[in-house]
Amino acid sequence: MSATTSTASQFRKLRERIGLSHEQVAQQVGISTPSVWDIEGHEDELSDCYSLLELQKIAQTLGVRPIELFGSEISNDPVSAYELVRLIHEQCRLRGITLVEFEDIVGWRLSTDIDTPERLFGGITTEGLRWLCAELDLDWRRVISSL
Repeated sequence: MSATTSTASQFRKLRERIGLSHEQVAQQVGISTPSVWDIEGHEDELSDCYSLLELQKIAQTLGVRPIELFGSEISNDPVSAYELVRLIHEQCRLRGITLVEFEDIVGWRLSTDIDTPERLFGGITTEGLRWLCAELDLDWRRVISSL
């Protein structure tokens, strides 16, 4: 995706490429048809409204890897949920803060999902991931690449 291509238009292009209607995508993903229209009509819809696991299902329906929804590729190794949790704990230890204090800094509740790392991806959106990764000095696309 070029710098001028939006996530919304990337989604639409991918949907049209495989010949699925809005209704078909909605049915396969398990969301409403108006939600599909919203994804195509609002640039931040995928990032703000869908968890990483939902993003993974959307990408699967479109026959692409989740990172392709953002038109990004990254050459660094992917970061798994387990590695992400390890980095969160390490950051708390290095800063001498609790997980709750780290959550306040990030602006996202992590403690309900952190004990089961794979659940973390069901509870955080791409926008939340960006905030989290900024605090970890980690490229968020490496996490998306692991999906």
